[in-house]
Amino acid sequence: MKEAKETLKARILDGAIALFLEKGIANVTTRELTESLGISRSHIYHYFSNWQALCIAALDRFMRDELETFTREVAGLSSAQKMERLVADFLPFEQDAAWQLYGATWQLALHNDAYAEFVEAIMQAWSERVRDIIEEGVGNRTFRECDPSRTTRQLISLLSGYDEFLGVRPSAEKCAMVEADIADFIQRFIYKA
Repeated sequence: MKEAKETLKARILDGAIALFLEKGIANVTTRELTESLGISRSHIYHYFSNWQALCIAALDRFMRDELETFTREVAGLSSAQKMERLVADFLPFEQDAAWQLYGATWQLALHNDAYAEFVEAIMQAWSERVRDIIEEGVGNRTFRECDPSRTTRQLISLLSGYDEFLGVRPSAEKCAMVEADIADFIQRFIYKA
């Protein structure tokens, strides 16, 4: 019996992500993907116009799933707990495979418009989620009155900068400094005095 179209497409995307996490996005070929899934290349090109389209679709599925997982996991938490969890999730203090995949994707976006458009869309989705947390915290008076959009941009910029800083030779000392700096920013500019 033939595999249902959507099931096969999802399997292709999940297989691509598994290989990207294992080997890095730049080190995976169409042949490796098809061999790992036991399908022919024609199956891939039935669903995706080219390798780049498949890569972006796989990354989109993976990164949006991470966002949805975060959203589900923080749903019942207080605004302050959501903020703490956001920082912990945004800045893994170890360079795991997912962290490296995000970094590689951002590097591709520097030189490729299709990846740049994708990265901007993912960043927009995360920004909306962060803004929701900030608006909730302002509304329930856990956070100080602010322009939620501006505070979101500031916080994401801070987290992104420290993410890059930790990407080069991370150490326990760097991690401790970053945690203290971010906690200081949140205390001064987000939490109510």
